[in-house]
Amino acid sequence: MSLDRHRPGTSSHTLAEAQHALQRGAWQEARNGFETALTEEETPQAREGLGTAAWWLEDAETVFASREHAYRLYRQQSDDRAAGRLATELGFDYAVFRAELAVSNGWLQRAHRLLDDLDPVPEQAWLALREAEMTYHIEGDLDRVRELGSQAQELASHLGELDPEMLGLALEGLALVGLGEVADGMPRLDEAIAAAVAGEMQSFQAISTTFCLMVFACERTRDVDRAGQWCERFMDFCRRYELKGYLAFCRGHYASVLTARGQWDEAENQLLKALDGLQGRIAWALSPLERLGELRRRQGRLEEAEETFEQALIYPPSILGKARVALDRGDLQSALDLVERVLRRMSERNRTERIPCLELLVRIHCARGEVKEAQKPLQELEDVAQIIRTDSFLAVANHARGQVAIAAEDAAAAKAPLEDALDIYERVQLPFEAALVRMDLARALHTVGSESSALDQIRAAHDTLRSLGAAAEAARARGLADQLNGPAGPTILSPRETEVLRLLTRGLSNQEIADEIFVSRHTVRRHVSSILTKLDVPSRTAAVAYALENDLN
Repeated sequence: MSLDRHRPGTSSHTLAEAQHALQRGAWQEARNGFETALTEEETPQAREGLGTAAWWLEDAETVFASREHAYRLYRQQSDDRAAGRLATELGFDYAVFRAELAVSNGWLQRAHRLLDDLDPVPEQAWLALREAEMTYHIEGDLDRVRELGSQAQELASHLGELDPEMLGLALEGLALVGLGEVADGMPRLDEAIAAAVAGEMQSFQAISTTFCLMVFACERTRDVDRAGQWCERFMDFCRRYELKGYLAFCRGHYASVLTARGQWDEAENQLLKALDGLQGRIAWALSPLERLGELRRRQGRLEEAEETFEQALIYPPSILGKARVALDRGDLQSALDLVERVLRRMSERNRTERIPCLELLVRIHCARGEVKEAQKPLQELEDVAQIIRTDSFLAVANHARGQVAIAAEDAAAAKAPLEDALDIYERVQLPFEAALVRMDLARALHTVGSESSALDQIRAAHDTLRSLGAAAEAARARGLADQLNGPAGPTILSPRETEVLRLLTRGLSNQEIADEIFVSRHTVRRHVSSILTKLDVPSRTAAVAYALENDLN
């Protein structure tokens, strides 16, 4: 049942005013009103209202105390419908605030016993919706999510209850997207979100959850731009009505958009704010923790990344995060074990959720030189990408195809899929992914004899990774440059920077170098600064030492 809809149960003017404040989203005013009403008369309606106001004010202790008290009072009155409503919400609360899933399930089963034999009532639809949400997040059983969403939608439509009808439609749409039926799923989500934005939906809970489901769908299809737009709309809504928990949760999702776009400092800021705002909601904090771990991994801070993933290990993406860290460290067996652990729990029908696992499996098998073993996850990855046909998934599949070709020592076959992947990543503006593709493309180009093009790719990759702050990957790009270029010197430097470095080895000053190559002293100073950064050396002397070691004098 919606957390902000209540049946009138007393004629108390104070209680009526508090309920009106709750409907307006005036949470503190509502809380004060319910507390005053309780001094006048102990009623389950006032206790329930107080619990709802406390839910939005992030006061978990009052939520549990008030809702459990209200439940007991409704039971004493033999009001099974109201007691079932409270049991439903307590089932959700124990999962969200405390991550106590056994207790949560107990309350949901109690709700079923109280509600299932009643004539059709909205509380039955809300129970199905709560179970659908929890099934999505905990079990990932998308067929069950679809079934529950459809069930709630049908009942709500019969009763003329728009909020649960639209939320059921959104859940059905999200399940379809996860199953790979994007063309059928997204229109359902679009309709539900239109009802929320247009003001047709009244429940803050239903509106907020519908926004969240749309963001989830965008993330599942890796539609970064669309996810970013909806996150911004949703955060504005949360700020307007002081929905602190949802605002914090959405910050975590928005941080993923910022990470993908290469705005890592702002992403970190949003993640830290999200975690601060979700201290009382254990389950909701797992996703931002995993996203912070992934940001740390991309930054090359592997120990911190692993520690962060450990804090959220009951959340499957964190297990994949640990697998990526193991792969970065060269611990290929551990990486493989972790990915297979996640896949064992996942239905083959959960297509979009399987893609990160398949992507990792391809990388791991290629790193182990297991071309044959890489073919099966590659084929599934390509099949899913062709079904869903979003740009990002097609890029993932193309990159994987190129990696397998390189592992099979067929650089010519790797070139086209890697170029296609790069084109997509640049078009959708995912710089980190584009840089990783560039490094693989540089290998392929160098092998087929296109040394100049390989040089361009490795320079571009290094410059992007350095600007992002991806220290470990930037170092890998430098190593690859040295490996491909051999004694000719560091390919990460531009021809002009290489020329300036050679002149530095002759002991020339900035002005003398400027006179030599006919540029300003300021330009030379800029080139020297870039050389130090790209070579990751602290001084001109260290740069000269590097040049001498690589026969650049």
